Amino acid sequence: MRKLILGVVYATITFCTIQCHNPDLEGDLRFRQGVLDLSEITFKENTAIELQGEWELYFGEFHYPPFHGQKELTGYLAIPNSWQNEEYGGIELPRTGKVTLRAFIHTNKQTVGQELRIYIPDIASSYRFFANGVLIGGQGKPGINQFDDTPRIKSKYYTLIPDQEVIELVFHIANYENNFGGFWGHPIIGNKYALDREKMFSNARELFLLGALSLIGLYHFGLYFYKRKEKSIFYFAIFCFLLGIRLAFTGERYVLELFPRFHWPTAFRIEFASYYFAVPTFLLFIHSLFPEESKLKHVRRALFASSLFSLTLFLPISVFTILLYGFQILAFIIIGYVIHINLKAVINSRPNSKLFLIGLLILAFSVSFDILKHSLNSRGIGLTPYALLCFIFIQSLILSSRIANAFVRAEELAESLKISNESLLAVTENLEQIVSDRTYQLNYSLNRIKKDLLLAKKIQQKILPEDGIKFDPLKIHLYFQPQEEVGGDFYDIFELDNGTVRFFVADATGHGIQAALYTMAIKSEYEAIKRFITKTDDLMNHLNQKIQNKFSGLKIVFSGFLLDIDTKTKTVYYSSAGHPNQIFQSQGNQIILNRTGNIIGLKKDQPYTQKQFQILEGDRILLFTDGMLEQKNESREEFGMDRIQKILSEFQNKESERVLAELVIQLFLFQGKEEQEDDQTMVLVEWEKKESVFEN
Repeated sequence: MRKLILGVVYATITFCTIQCHNPDLEGDLRFRQGVLDLSEITFKENTAIELQGEWELYFGEFHYPPFHGQKELTGYLAIPNSWQNEEYGGIELPRTGKVTLRAFIHTNKQTVGQELRIYIPDIASSYRFFANGVLIGGQGKPGINQFDDTPRIKSKYYTLIPDQEVIELVFHIANYENNFGGFWGHPIIGNKYALDREKMFSNARELFLLGALSLIGLYHFGLYFYKRKEKSIFYFAIFCFLLGIRLAFTGERYVLELFPRFHWPTAFRIEFASYYFAVPTFLLFIHSLFPEESKLKHVRRALFASSLFSLTLFLPISVFTILLYGFQILAFIIIGYVIHINLKAVINSRPNSKLFLIGLLILAFSVSFDILKHSLNSRGIGLTPYALLCFIFIQSLILSSRIANAFVRAEELAESLKISNESLLAVTENLEQIVSDRTYQLNYSLNRIKKDLLLAKKIQQKILPEDGIKFDPLKIHLYFQPQEEVGGDFYDIFELDNGTVRFFVADATGHGIQAALYTMAIKSEYEAIKRFITKTDDLMNHLNQKIQNKFSGLKIVFSGFLLDIDTKTKTVYYSSAGHPNQIFQSQGNQIILNRTGNIIGLKKDQPYTQKQFQILEGDRILLFTDGMLEQKNESREEFGMDRIQKILSEFQNKESERVLAELVIQLFLFQGKEEQEDDQTMVLVEWEKKESVFEN
């Protein structure tokens, strides 16, 4: 494989070198002050000479041959340089305007009457060409101003038959559009067979590249049609098409050959657009191949910048051609970033990354070389198409490797599927017995779980005070309904030694078995301190510290309401740790008992305060958890505090048992067919009257 790759690289470099250097082109002959001496040259079948060097420049005028009278010579211009920014007599010439270029070629007698060919490269942006006073041809219509000028840039071959030993060449060139006016390459004069052969090779070369790029693009589009997940194939196909479009609109510009009346400004914009879109498309291609090594934000920035440059194509040609240099800088940055991505992929041992790097370096070098050559206004055949063929060949090797791996995986999966089918067939034969055994095991486990939950429910009920408990003169009624077999609500009632009855209601987060286990921990810590701390706020502080110290890793949090009723002084003390507001009903009035601190377990050193009020005979206190308030009906309305207060008001003259029963009944009616959403707990405490008369 390594020898094959090196062979491809060597062949590509050799081919590019052959195309970029023709030994038959004599490059050491130059115009000097408008004169080129070829009197010692015989135009044989392989003779071709570049017409480079100093040409006479007449800026701002079109002089027709033969020149009559004295013409003011601006200076000498080294072809293929532009007159733009050239300084003559202390005056810097602008990039736009019209010029006349003249040069003389001295030949020998053997050349007179010989059929020669002359190749004229791209000239911006219009010209006409004379030889010995005869109009040979041109492109576009050079005008005296931008309104009279018709631009058209295209290289062309002309026939030239000298009628004397001195050939006078005169060019009228106008440029009011492009950033770079004048010759974009070297004119070439030579034997008709040499230049005809060069033209044939040039056409064949570009048509071959154009056809290859088109077919490769179509081939990858076909692959993408059947494998949509591989975005890299799609981006590579688009990249090939963009390069094909650029090739069709540059070089020999075959589009203008096929469609002579094609709108030239549109063709020029398409040429630039293919360049602006090809660079970010290639970056997308690399990103899809190595997504872990590239950053999407950089890709988006490159796409955004390219989009901005593409929008400049709606501006006049004289404007967007200047901005091309900015995009060339962006292209160099993107090429560097692409190489960086591939190097990271090689370091991370991504599949085929080394093979891809070889092709990428060849392509990156060629693109960079062509950009540099373009910036120096050398517009000949570039290296990029040839390097792309090498890159495509390497890419085909990578695709072949992937397809081969896919076939191997497919065979492995087929074999695995065969084994699985055999196993499935064996399982199917015993499926009925297996289902019966599994069902028995599940039923056994389910019954065991049910027994365990039933036992847990009984244990929880045993640790909670039973309904009907009484501490004279307090009547107490209880209601506890967990959402599942066990719940996270907890309450405790007992009498201190000094005649104070203490009530504690807590609601652990969640419900079910987890919440029930939390309540066991809460009860354990509460039982350890409930008899020894007299003030409600101190008890809340101690309970919070114990929960934090022992169970901080379990993140146990719960709301709680602690209520002490001193039966000797008829004074009520309470502290609320994030618990819902409770209700105190006294002589027809209802007083809300607000919270006095945060929920327990949230953080250490939380402050709690104690509040107190007097209680009279017949007064009632309703303690409950948020399962009462938040229960919803079919319309998703909550039962809420208002309904509880309304029931207490309407039944204030009824017995306390009847009040609690009515609360439960109204809750069930409100709930309807909706499921219970949380554990529900109520504790109704009444200071019993000595002589009470209740309505029937």
